[in-house]
Amino acid sequence: MLALAGCGGAPGPVATPVADRPPPSSAVASEPGDRVAGPSRVRLASLDVDAEVVDVGVDDRGEMEVPQDVSTVGWYRFGPGPGASSGSAVLSGHVDDRVQGRGAFYRLGELSPGDPVQVELTDGTVTAYVVDRVRRIAKEELPVEELFARDGAPVLTLVTCGGDFDREARSYRENVVVTATPSGDGAA
Repeated sequence: MLALAGCGGAPGPVATPVADRPPPSSAVASEPGDRVAGPSRVRLASLDVDAEVVDVGVDDRGEMEVPQDVSTVGWYRFGPGPGASSGSAVLSGHVDDRVQGRGAFYRLGELSPGDPVQVELTDGTVTAYVVDRVRRIAKEELPVEELFARDGAPVLTLVTCGGDFDREARSYRENVVVTATPSGDGAA
């Protein structure tokens, strides 16, 4: 079973299918001719978050990597990128770490529908989104296929850990999942 993990406590991975891995690229093509630059920053104005985004891939266990630096957010480079015409662009960040402190997505669960999200791309353009939904989902119930969708309407999916911290497992019991859709405002 696939699940998201490693968002707090000790940095760790986020699971996703290995078989679907395309070769690494700094840009993603969701459809022929749909080439977009990768993300470099994510801004959540209502939370006063402005974080660097780095490309991440899959580790040797077939799970999505999460940056070791909790102030940095990871973009799943094997899926759609922000600004693609279809699919879910996934950005994942830590809620916290016992050594490094609060992560970039520490307050992610405080976002509300209607809040703006901006993603700056490596070519300097900005893709604007608006939050549609904020959910807390038990890790074992996480809809991984939905979160990592390669087709369908374009969405931005932001993920971190949440809920109670399980000291024995050294992991949070839930994930906070924020879904945002393109706002059409560009650099709003």
